[in-house]
Amino acid sequence: MRQISYDFFTCLTDIDSKPHNKNSSQSLSVSNIHTADTNRKLQQIAFESKEYLVQEEEEEKEYIILQNNIRKQLSEQLNIEILAKFDFSNLDNQIKLIFQWIMVVFYRTSSEMYEWKIFKEICIREDKGRDLKYRIGLKNVVRMTKLEFELTKQLILQKQFIELKNQNNKDISKFICQIYDIIQIIIRTFEAGQKVIKIEEELIKRQISEEQQKQSEK
Repeated sequence: MRQISYDFFTCLTDIDSKPHNKNSSQSLSVSNIHTADTNRKLQQIAFESKEYLVQEEEEEKEYIILQNNIRKQLSEQLNIEILAKFDFSNLDNQIKLIFQWIMVVFYRTSSEMYEWKIFKEICIREDKGRDLKYRIGLKNVVRMTKLEFELTKQLILQKQFIELKNQNNKDISKFICQIYDIIQIIIRTFEAGQKVIKIEEELIKRQISEEQQKQSEK
């Protein structure tokens, strides 16, 4: 029998350095995938004072740290091992969308490679889900690709349907509820990170402009 290991997806250590599979969705602009409120905040940055931007940057970074700590705590509470008791091979059970999302975002692997038996063996049974919980809790989601963020937001739209399909089992329902709490945190963290990046770019642009102005006045 062919031995199955974590290398079937990626190695354990450099989960954030692997190039992602190319997809046309990666050409989406930030303005296309953010919420309307986030778009407004990003556009407003260019009109704010330097002092305000520095304060906003600090507050957003503190917010990201807080959200990361909450996500880590929630991931530690996930009872991933319990999933090994169930068979999610049924194509009608849309919980597979959660597992496919996990493969894309946390293992940097194509969702097309998803197959329940392999996923269960590698991510759940092999180490009782410890590595998966580590990834879910600690991956740097601020640096998600646009495609990964888009897939995360799309999964939110499937929440009610997935819950209805699995409402008769309290263990699965609890897992789904916990995962969606984490997904909401990931979205908030990513958007806060994008705001920090935008502020940093604006501050650098202004610094360059100020230095050029000083040089021209000499």
